[in-house]
Amino acid sequence: MGLTVRLQDESCKPVSNEDIGVDLSLPTGDSSFRLLCYIDPYGDTIFNRLQMQSFLSEWEAIKKEAIAERDKQAWLKVKILAERCRDEVHLYLRFMGD
Repeated sequence: MGLTVRLQDESCKPVSNEDIGVDLSLPTGDSSFRLLCYIDPYGDTIFNRLQMQSFLSEWEAIKKEAIAERDKQAWLKVKILAERCRDEVHLYLRFMGD
């Protein structure tokens, strides 16, 4: 599953320096993940600041899926964007599917 992750403002303008390509196996459809289960591999999924604490907990739980160095770097970059989204107002974390 190839996804692109972007941090954006309320006008949908990117606020991060780069988009992040994520090829991790995500728990799409796994209801034990309250947020990650809703990531649409073929569409867009947007998370807001109020969801970031739960998102970060779930993101930490899938860290083991990042085996290759490229995947570890992507996982970390998404975590950093999520932390920024959590800490600032009017920011959104967007997952863009194929």
